[in-house]
Amino acid sequence: METNCKKRIILGHLRDLLIVVIIGNVITALFGANIEYIISLRASAYSLLIGGFLWKGNEAVGYLMHKKIDIFKHPEKASIWLRWSLSGMFIYSVIIIFLINYFWTVILYGHNIGSLFTNGTLITMIIEFGVTIAIASIMYSIGFFKSWREAAVNQERLKKESIAHQYKALKNQVNPHFLFNSLNTLSTLIYKDQNLAAKFTKQLSEVYRYVLEHKDNEVVKVKTEVEFVKKYLYLQSIRHGDNLQTGIDIKNCNDKMIVPLSLQMLVENAIKHNVVSEEDPLKIKISNTETHIIVENNLQKKSSIADNGGIGLNNIKARYEHLTDIPFAVDESSNVFKVKIPLIKYNKS
Repeated sequence: METNCKKRIILGHLRDLLIVVIIGNVITALFGANIEYIISLRASAYSLLIGGFLWKGNEAVGYLMHKKIDIFKHPEKASIWLRWSLSGMFIYSVIIIFLINYFWTVILYGHNIGSLFTNGTLITMIIEFGVTIAIASIMYSIGFFKSWREAAVNQERLKKESIAHQYKALKNQVNPHFLFNSLNTLSTLIYKDQNLAAKFTKQLSEVYRYVLEHKDNEVVKVKTEVEFVKKYLYLQSIRHGDNLQTGIDIKNCNDKMIVPLSLQMLVENAIKHNVVSEEDPLKIKISNTETHIIVENNLQKKSSIADNGGIGLNNIKARYEHLTDIPFAVDESSNVFKVKIPLIKYNKS
């Protein structure tokens, strides 16, 4: 398969170079060259040289500009990409046209450099530049609008996915199971420890307030999300006691952002899918590196929980792919489950 792919690429380039020779000879004929020159190898060689370097070179310029600015991921930078691409094409074309005509006229045929600026050669270079600008501008513009349209469609799709995730996150927080467990714990505390019951109620209200305040945000500060997760873990610790052991060690993240509710969803998944008991306490640790926040837990899966195919993890991953090029990673061993979520640079603007 790889060999066939390479063959197709080579044949494609050869086809393009043949087209270049044909176009070059047609342009030569249109501008009044005699028939002997047109059918000579000299005309075809010149057309191949100038056309090949201009066509394939400008393709390379476009490729480099796309590597520099990926408008599929950053459609808002499409106009910048177009300006840089056209500028690069303009500069490249001027240099190549001059160098090839210098090689053809001065080095190959021994004329002096002043002959480059005589009427015939100068007009030829102007025509070559004009044709190149016209063709390249049309091709870049078509590529720009096609890429811009695809990027806009892709962004709209991701926006819908993000809205669906936000709704799902809100629904998960107010689902009957979470509410039932919280109210059941609260009713028990009211009879045992009214002060603790009051604190539990306050933390529960803070959890719901956070969800309502940040459900529409694309990102939040790491510090804000961590404070929310602490409140959520407090509610869970009241319910599970020492059977749930947690540790949070987040440092040097003041200028970093995170997707709201992503930490909470990972913690919730850990509690939902693993045994939490006195014999097998669940240990959840949240820490960070320079580029990621890491949520890990000891793996002791519940046999009664059906495998949902990682829908929640895939949802979080899709949102991060929309926001950053830093990879989202999941590592699972025989006894540890670890998720690495990217840290996003805080943009004050």
